[in-house]
Amino acid sequence: MARKKQVKTPPPKFATEGTWHMHHVIFFDDQLTSPAYIALSANAKEVYTILRMQYKGAYTGDTVKCPYSTFVEMKLRRETVARALDQLECYGFIEITRGGLEHKPSEYKLSEKWKTLSNPEELKKADAKFRERLEIKKKAKDYKKEFMESHTG
Repeated sequence: MARKKQVKTPPPKFATEGTWHMHHVIFFDDQLTSPAYIALSANAKEVYTILRMQYKGAYTGDTVKCPYSTFVEMKLRRETVARALDQLECYGFIEITRGGLEHKPSEYKLSEKWKTLSNPEELKKADAKFRERLEIKKKAKDYKKEFMESHTG
């Protein structure tokens, strides 16, 4: 018996135009269904996706270089990005290794500490750490505002 020749259908037009099909960001089921990932805010998930887009594998080692301008180009506000990065670090998805000072991009390491946040108690600890960090930043911002008001006249 002869086999039927399979007719290959060409890919849809959108899949061959542009360069979107050349770049991929891979997320695995264990991460997407983890309690830590589910607990992230939508902004933190978006920032994490952008960081994963910037990851260049062996080319940059385990470091992701990503200036704030990259997030701004993706229509995110700086305050939103800062908050999302704090949440990602507290929940174990990234480690912030260097801030973007002196005209150099910020550097991050992708982490798998999120795997340890599998029970509700660990998630509560991570959330408490995140809330504490937000409170410290709010107090610093308020202090700076008071200082500026008292020294301008």
